[in-house]
Amino acid sequence: MLRTLLVTLLGLVVFYAIVRTFDSWTGAAIAAVVGGLVTGLAWWTWRRAHSPSRPQRVLGAIPRLGIIPAGSSTPVPTLTAAGSRFDAAYMLAGAAVMSDVSGQLFLVSSPSPGQGASTVAMNLAVAMTKAGRRVVLIDGDSSAQGISRFGRTAATPGLAELAAGRASLAEASRLWRVDRGSRLPFIPSGEHDRTAVATAASPYLANAIAELADGADLVLIDVPPVNWNTDLAPLAAHADGTLLVVPEGSDLEAAGRAAERLEELGAPVVGYIVNRADDMAFAAGNPWSGAAKRAVATLVFAALLFVGWNAFQVWSSWVGVERSVLDVQAAEEILPLPPEGIVEESIDPEVGTIVTSPPLVTEEPVDAYLVIGSDIGGFRADVIIVVLVPRDGRPPIMLSIPRDLYLPNRCTQGYTRVNANLNGCGEINGTTLMALAVEDYTGIAIDHVALFDFDGFEKIIDKVGGIQICVPNAVRDQKAKLDLPAGCTRAGGEQALAWVRSRSTEQLVDGTWRPVQGVNDLTRNARQQDVIIALMSRIKSFESPAELAGVVAPVADAFTLDDGLGLGEAIDIAWDLRDIDPEEIVRISIPVETYRTDAGALVLLPTEPFQSLLADVYPDLFTDAV
Repeated sequence: MLRTLLVTLLGLVVFYAIVRTFDSWTGAAIAAVVGGLVTGLAWWTWRRAHSPSRPQRVLGAIPRLGIIPAGSSTPVPTLTAAGSRFDAAYMLAGAAVMSDVSGQLFLVSSPSPGQGASTVAMNLAVAMTKAGRRVVLIDGDSSAQGISRFGRTAATPGLAELAAGRASLAEASRLWRVDRGSRLPFIPSGEHDRTAVATAASPYLANAIAELADGADLVLIDVPPVNWNTDLAPLAAHADGTLLVVPEGSDLEAAGRAAERLEELGAPVVGYIVNRADDMAFAAGNPWSGAAKRAVATLVFAALLFVGWNAFQVWSSWVGVERSVLDVQAAEEILPLPPEGIVEESIDPEVGTIVTSPPLVTEEPVDAYLVIGSDIGGFRADVIIVVLVPRDGRPPIMLSIPRDLYLPNRCTQGYTRVNANLNGCGEINGTTLMALAVEDYTGIAIDHVALFDFDGFEKIIDKVGGIQICVPNAVRDQKAKLDLPAGCTRAGGEQALAWVRSRSTEQLVDGTWRPVQGVNDLTRNARQQDVIIALMSRIKSFESPAELAGVVAPVADAFTLDDGLGLGEAIDIAWDLRDIDPEEIVRISIPVETYRTDAGALVLLPTEPFQSLLADVYPDLFTDAV
């Protein structure tokens, strides 16, 4: 288990290093694959160094009789966990003993203590008994650490008493019930009379072993670890060979020494069994299977970790965004329009049919978003942009509303500049009143509102790495602090904001600074749209939510979103917008004329209804207009 954790950790470290270098979905996919391959390769390399085939390096051509997996919760799975992978492994090993090894009486031992030889001997005997073989099991371990400790029968009389002549074979034997029709003869170790057992020429021991051999197919004698015991000679003298139990990853030198000693004692190793293998993949002798499983597991875990971390970053950024109540329906009820509409005497009555629009449909075929940019104080809207995204997949529409557009104001029940709505009206906040004013003008219900101030605007531009602004000549505006060279420039937040706000733009022509003709609010609207589209192009280049969240998190305090926008919907909107080609966005300009109010202020009046402008670009979009 520890080794699995270590190689998995190695794969995750490689994954993290690659993701940090290439922070994108593509980088994450490559990192997950490479991390998985590193885990699999590390696991395969380790298993090659500790694989079940390693004992062959010192045991030569001696056959491997089986591989027993680790993790059994019981010492005798052949009895208590019939049908399990442990039971199956012992059944295969037992069949290999009967078919691949010559002889009848075998010692079962291991090179060192604690390597499971007694457990293997006991389960082999049970497995072969269940297979119909006549097997006798003997506990020849005088250390009291052998099979006798597992049995529920008395330890005496046993092998020690049998060898000393103090008990007959019948008295020393027990019968273990294996299943309904099978019994396993078992001889416990006895009182460990070393003097009697050590006498190899003991006629009692020789006669008992000969009698057992006459009536059995196989006799298995569990003996202490070869390299730790000096009392093996008496029993080795009667054995045809030894079944050596070698745990996975054990000391090869110890196994070699054990094999040499058993050869000297006349009970050579005739087969070995690999004990406590980590998994059944190696029990099948296929290290690539285990490596593949760990590689895939690491890949999946790394992918889930990446997605989870991105989700946490997005959520952390989301909860840091300020919220504003958006309830246009309640505002309409509090501030209803008079039956004849809001009228200003000095304005041509026909304008009243232009500055407001009836609702187009109940269920609109578009999603409508209102983006408001305000001054630092947040009392006047300087940027008012409406984005309409058709639900049938057609390119979106972008509309800039001039801040000086003169429209009915439900709060004052008179006409004001549209940007004055950001002040709110009593209990109705500014974003709601602004959305209501836009709805009155367009006839389209606003779904969501985003508000940012100019300080936040600069931060956003800087965090995305700037946007490209192209001008034929160098331009400047000392009041707006605009200063751009001719050609295309990757402008930071300060210059991008200056470009959007500039009202007195000058350009350098033939070495002389000259005013740019026709710069007005409509020019600024076009620049605002250019900047928004440039921002969309930059966001489109982000390849992972982590990259986008890393941009949003530091500027979360620059945004205010309506309280009806949930995280899931926001993610859907952001991802849908990434698929939009900025070059295909349909841009609508509002035709206006200058108008001087009774108070002497210069404002702009629309000269064409919005619904006519909309019909010019998408005639069939609102076919159910009322």
